[in-house]
Amino acid sequence: MKTKIWIVSIVLTLSLLLGSCSVLFGDGSDSLESTRVALAIQQTSLAMGQAEAARQVEPPAEVQEVPVQPTYTLYPTYTVQVVEPPAEEPEVTEEPEVIEESIPAVSFEEWMKDVNILLYDDLYGRAYSPVIENAIDALRLSSNTKNVGDAMGDFLSEMNSSTTWDLIIIGAESRDNISGEYFDVLIDQMDRGSSIIIEVWYLDDVFFGRVQPIFQRCGITFHKDWQRGWNSNLNDYLVYLLKPDDPMFSNPNPIKMLVPYDTEWFQDIGDTLELISGTDAVLLAGRMPKEHSAYGLVAECLDGRMIWQTFSTHDYKDQEMTSLWMNYIYNALQARYEYLQ
Repeated sequence: MKTKIWIVSIVLTLSLLLGSCSVLFGDGSDSLESTRVALAIQQTSLAMGQAEAARQVEPPAEVQEVPVQPTYTLYPTYTVQVVEPPAEEPEVTEEPEVIEESIPAVSFEEWMKDVNILLYDDLYGRAYSPVIENAIDALRLSSNTKNVGDAMGDFLSEMNSSTTWDLIIIGAESRDNISGEYFDVLIDQMDRGSSIIIEVWYLDDVFFGRVQPIFQRCGITFHKDWQRGWNSNLNDYLVYLLKPDDPMFSNPNPIKMLVPYDTEWFQDIGDTLELISGTDAVLLAGRMPKEHSAYGLVAECLDGRMIWQTFSTHDYKDQEMTSLWMNYIYNALQARYEYLQ
């Protein structure tokens, strides 16, 4: 500000001096002098403006250097692992457990009280000891048995009925023939799981017929015809036990070798059986004490649900045969019971 006043003072002084000179010396015109004065004032104003502008431009502020920070060694950064809680499974509402009462299995003895037995006996009502009926009575199964006697038509009808038979007994000891369609129906009963006991002496007559499918399923086949003359030695007709420890010969009665007594039949008295290769069938008794695959007279198959006897009951002692028939019936029913479990 002081500089500005000083410059204005100089300009005014010069102007006054020039004015004085023109008055004193009177050389030159007024217009020329006025022009010089104007130019001087203009130049002075310009210089003053430049100086003012220079003063107004201030030098840039000093940039303060940022002190260099000391270098620090970076240590390993440990990442904190956030363990997320396991996703909650939707709550399963359990239904209350239904506790079923354990129903004990019916024992075999209890089950036997309600079994259904179908009996065909072609000697029933004739002048022969009713061996099969006596065996059924001894087991207290008479009320469970449908006995059609020797009525073949009734027997066929009963097998074709809707009745579920637990045991079917065929006592074909007389010289009638159960064959043909009877064997067809027996196959149906086998499919139902019924137990079957067959006493038959004429396999050599029907072997090539409709009994074949039964043989195949049982695993046995016809072996030889068995004949006896009027004066034959009865020791040649002993029935040997091939499996003496089998339940068939101990439960419920002990059985030993069968000895012919007061024989009823001659000529064709029966047949022997042979096992098919790979079968599960068993020859329980036979003509030869050491032959276990042929010469059989009592055979068992289908896990005990089928029993074959190929000699005539009344050629041996009645009491012994009654005991044996009791064992047949008891073990065949037990096999049926196990099949149903």
